[in-house]
Amino acid sequence: MEHLNSSQQTQNLAGLEGQKPVLEQKVTAITSTDSNSDIKKPVSPSKRHRLPKVLLGVLLASGAIASGTYAYRWFQYTQQYATKFQQTDNAYVTANISSITSRVSGIVTEVAVNDNQVVSPKDILVKLDNGDYQVSLTQAKASLELAKQQAELARENIKKDVIINIFEPKPDRVNKNTQAKQTANRDKIPQGLTINRQREQQYKTALAAVAQKQAEVKKAELQLSYANITALVAGKVGNKNVTVGQQVQPGQTLITVVQPNPWIIANFKETQLEKIQPGQNVTIKIAAFPNRKFRGKVDSMSPTSFGKVALPPQDNTTGHSTLAQDVQRIPVKIVFEPESIQGYESRMTPGMSAVAVVETN
Repeated sequence: MEHLNSSQQTQNLAGLEGQKPVLEQKVTAITSTDSNSDIKKPVSPSKRHRLPKVLLGVLLASGAIASGTYAYRWFQYTQQYATKFQQTDNAYVTANISSITSRVSGIVTEVAVNDNQVVSPKDILVKLDNGDYQVSLTQAKASLELAKQQAELARENIKKDVIINIFEPKPDRVNKNTQAKQTANRDKIPQGLTINRQREQQYKTALAAVAQKQAEVKKAELQLSYANITALVAGKVGNKNVTVGQQVQPGQTLITVVQPNPWIIANFKETQLEKIQPGQNVTIKIAAFPNRKFRGKVDSMSPTSFGKVALPPQDNTTGHSTLAQDVQRIPVKIVFEPESIQGYESRMTPGMSAVAVVETN
């Protein structure tokens, strides 16, 4: 049995060895076939470069179509937006600014406020040396008292100046001496009347002097009060230009007070004004508060332009007027709605940039 098995194994190995050339032949045939096909069908260089160009052309065409569609839609949106809204980013915040000036000259003894401090009317801002004005007031009061005494004396003189009846009773028997006395008394009557009128005139002059001295006292009191420079309106202190020891003169600006009533000045192009009217609603964006939208209304338009006011030049050769190259801008005043600005009045500073959108539809 072992002999038989060994002989079978020998035959199998011999069969495999006989099949080996057949497999090699098949592999060789397949390889030769593939190589022959490559040789018979080569790819031309033009076809190799054509595919990227086709892809690039498709991409460019798609981009052009998308750009044209976007431009058309954007044009339609712009046209629709322009019919309903007028917008400008050439806008800024402004407010009433009160200049605090000195009415009298003097040396500053105290500056009672700090920068950016909130003040109320009649709050003392600056104090001046009031020594000279106190002396002037004392002198004015003394002069007034003297004038009052002189007026009182003139009045007493009028009371004492009584016209005495210089006519004596007629006697029963008229003689030459009696007639002479009567004639002399008649001559004295005009002289007595003249004296009485002079006393009355003196009294009137004394009363006028009293009135004048009273005015001088009032003026001295005002001069003394002006040594304390106070706020006229409520607001926030800005541009404080005064220090202790400084010599100030009448009319000199020491401090400015910005009032808490801001509004918007929007410089629209003249081509935008056709549809803008007072009372229209406005949406306001301020750069300092990017997360807040404010509301307001168109108040009025300025009578002059933001740029040049001169008329466009005339073209004498053609007889037609030529438009100015630069479009003029017209300032439009926009007021805030009270509810919209509540809590931001004191935070807004004149000069802050803004964007205003007017609802014209």
